[in-house]
Amino acid sequence: MRPLTRRGVLRAGAALGTSAAIAGSTAACGASRRKDELVFGFHGDTVSIGIFRQIVALYRRKNPGSRISYTYADPSGFFRRLPLMFRAGTAPDVMIVAESWVSGLSELNAYADLASFIRRDGVDEGQWVPGALNPARIGDQVLCLPLIVYPKGVTYNKTLLDKLGIGPPQDGWRERDFVEMATEATSGSGNSRIWGMRNGFADPLIYDVPTVHGGLPFDPVTRKMTATDDRMASSFRLMYDLVRTRRVMPAAGRAQYAAGFSSGLFAMDTFLGYSLTSLNQQIGDRFEWGVAPYPKEWRGTFQSNNVAIFEGSKRKEEAWHFASFMAADPDAQRLLGSLGTPALRTAVKGWQRSLSASDRALPWDHMIEGMGQQVVAFQGGLFNKVWDLLKQQVEAMEARGVPVDEVLRVLQERGTQILRA
Repeated sequence: MRPLTRRGVLRAGAALGTSAAIAGSTAACGASRRKDELVFGFHGDTVSIGIFRQIVALYRRKNPGSRISYTYADPSGFFRRLPLMFRAGTAPDVMIVAESWVSGLSELNAYADLASFIRRDGVDEGQWVPGALNPARIGDQVLCLPLIVYPKGVTYNKTLLDKLGIGPPQDGWRERDFVEMATEATSGSGNSRIWGMRNGFADPLIYDVPTVHGGLPFDPVTRKMTATDDRMASSFRLMYDLVRTRRVMPAAGRAQYAAGFSSGLFAMDTFLGYSLTSLNQQIGDRFEWGVAPYPKEWRGTFQSNNVAIFEGSKRKEEAWHFASFMAADPDAQRLLGSLGTPALRTAVKGWQRSLSASDRALPWDHMIEGMGQQVVAFQGGLFNKVWDLLKQQVEAMEARGVPVDEVLRVLQERGTQILRA
């Protein structure tokens, strides 16, 4: 059985939607709560679980006498159980949460606000990579600390581009350069058609469609729709141009849309930092590939894994000590580097050196710096219904050719009705 990838987890999380708040799970846990111990809850495949166990062991070695146990499940099972555990008061004292889980479950008021701990201990927020605390900031609260981040860029099929006589993306490239390259690389028809770009904006989730130019369909603070603002409009026009006008990218929902970059049918795709290992495994030596930073105009969706503390914990001081250890201890961050890019700036260089020569050559510094401009796709409650509506409108635009202005008008009007409910 293939290990559960983050892409699969994201799809599962999207399918859960608001039902996650009431759904149960049969996923097994690794340990049960003991009254005299701090409980750490985490999730993932066998590799991830092994890494978190090592971190617990490391913490025990560095903090003799500390008492900490752990509980774990598969990611979708863990996410399903969290709301139930929050309400029952049985959630782990410390837990691993994806960036979407922070906003998605924040309305339950079950994450402890860490702002007072940060102020008290004089925590330097600059010790983490740009944007690392953005998912944590809900209103004036700080609900988690960053552990690993997932830089983004554009993957390109170097072998294919060389065959077509097209040079790779250059430093400082712009959106117009991307569009020209995608257009020039597209050829053929039917199942053997070579596409300039895979529709990675809408897969695994829909958030990268509006955030590509830094937009969101709503303002999460005022709870008002912003579907017709300039950033939303320009993002949707880019998608329309790629799919309907130039026909260099398949529409969401089409058969070609489901094929992966490793199929060799696409000159380019969106690169997600957590896909590095799977890309290496899937592509093998069938073709050479590289990664370029996003074009200058692009922003994208911020994605990360974080550590949070349960508001109902009776051991908050111990929980803070352990959570801040995971986020700021160089040895803990080195271990976490097996799962993604460490959020701690001083750990990034060592992590890069640990990669293979080809992976080390990727433009990590540029992609990491670009994370400071990325947008957190706020989720949870009625916002999930707006995202569902946005997905429907994107598919209507790409598959049926519904004009951009009409799609955004419908999104604005129906979204307003949803948020007023």
